[in-house]
Amino acid sequence: MPSNETDLLHYGDDRFEEKGAINTPVYRASLFSFETMEAFAQARNSGAHVYSRVSNPTRATLEAKIAHLEKADHALALSSGMAAISLSLLALLKQGDHLLVAHCCYGPTRQVCDTLLKNMGVEVEYFSSSESTDLSPRLKPNTRVIYLESPGTMTFQIQDLRAVAKLARANNIYTIIDNTWSTPLYQNPITLGIDVVVHTATKYIAGHSDAVAGLLACNDELYKKIQPVAEVLGAALSPDDSYLVTRGLRTLAVRLKQQGETAMKIARWLQARPEVLRVLHPGLPEFEGYELARTQLSGYTGLFSFSMKDQAPAEAQFAFVDAAKYFGKGVSWGGYESLMLPTGDGYRNMPEVRESMGYDEEMYRLSIGLESYEDLIADLENAFAARATAIEKLSVIAEI
Repeated sequence: MPSNETDLLHYGDDRFEEKGAINTPVYRASLFSFETMEAFAQARNSGAHVYSRVSNPTRATLEAKIAHLEKADHALALSSGMAAISLSLLALLKQGDHLLVAHCCYGPTRQVCDTLLKNMGVEVEYFSSSESTDLSPRLKPNTRVIYLESPGTMTFQIQDLRAVAKLARANNIYTIIDNTWSTPLYQNPITLGIDVVVHTATKYIAGHSDAVAGLLACNDELYKKIQPVAEVLGAALSPDDSYLVTRGLRTLAVRLKQQGETAMKIARWLQARPEVLRVLHPGLPEFEGYELARTQLSGYTGLFSFSMKDQAPAEAQFAFVDAAKYFGKGVSWGGYESLMLPTGDGYRNMPEVRESMGYDEEMYRLSIGLESYEDLIADLENAFAARATAIEKLSVIAEI
């Protein structure tokens, strides 16, 4: 059976059908016409391409690749990661249902739960990742969905996917996971019993910071529930962005390998810094969820966080970030470029969430790109020096 690296390049492509084109072309067509009404009727009945909101050849190639990589029957390519997340929840929940959500979920996921779903009459309840080994005390007769994100956003908590899946299946509950951090190359939740996998393909899968996209993968039974909702919501990924995501997918393995290796080296370098309190990286033995992560992940990507022992004033924190030449200052992650953001103020107005996620007062999130390790280390050396200088200057001013 071919490796993932080979399948990334070849699976789902029909070069004979595409007149020998190596890449599936961009089909910029809102509709597809037919010579006869009989052909049109056959196409509609067979699921052939008729209207691009429903299906498009460029998008279909991407969906075939993702379904294969996620060990799923089907996949959907959507206009954003939030489109994939929202679709999965809207398709499987109704008024009166109870939804369990991991505390460490992506911020906009929490937003859709606390606004749209609650307004629909869905009861939303959050749980800590440490509870995932046995969520039975949280279950109610109307619990319909358990939503996971492992590793989680910002502080990278690990949930026990096998335990959650076993409990959910025994109680006829659907499970959904955001698998963006790991990608299909480093974690296959469906093989661990999870029902639906969603991705923000904007991150590692597209990989070039030039496309916003979402992906969803599931089995045939759930696809029959989810696909009709996707069709009427109209959040399908455009042909152009489908092409860009497929292009990025072809180099995913080599990008992840370098980004993951560089990130691990930097994480260990940061552990040795006297200013650093802790490094939150699932691949480090000191990480709280390390042993569980090893049983679920086959590799580690390039996004992690670290915190400082002594909290510096905001001016010094900004000086730390600003001194880094190759680390951009921006949201998102997973592209070819490195990024850095201060995150210590996260969920300041939600102490329960902050405690559950393990925020420290001065924290930074790093997304490691494809720059050389040496250049990024030099950048971080400058950042630490700039922070120390800013702290010293602020101390002098305070004494005057």
